[in-house]
Amino acid sequence: MKVFLDASALVPFVFERDQWVLPLRRHLRLLHAEDAALITSTWTYYEALTILRRVGFVAPAQLRRMVDSEVGVLPVSAGIESDAVRRFFSWADKTASVVDHANLLVAIEQRADAILTFASDFLPIAQGTGIRILS
Repeated sequence: MKVFLDASALVPFVFERDQWVLPLRRHLRLLHAEDAALITSTWTYYEALTILRRVGFVAPAQLRRMVDSEVGVLPVSAGIESDAVRRFFSWADKTASVVDHANLLVAIEQRADAILTFASDFLPIAQGTGIRILS
């Protein structure tokens, strides 16, 4: 099984006061039991680092060590970037960000089975893709 991690799932890896710490731990127990491969995009990784930087220097360094050892970080290609921007502007009735669209496209390209996110924005844009949303 391959699971794409959204920033909302990366932050609670190291920020104990995050509201999603307990749900993340439950998911991780199940994913580790299944020997799931964890992936994310460079954009999402940088977003999580930036969020964690607001709470100090330690948490981003901890996330970096965790990601280096446990998560495959994939670049967002120019083609995916272009498609994500196009989707963002053409899906005016959706609240998903350009990064959300890019992440979905990376997950599809990588044949991910699921996206682990605690943000509801993925639900409408992932419909019909065959990718499960874990939240």
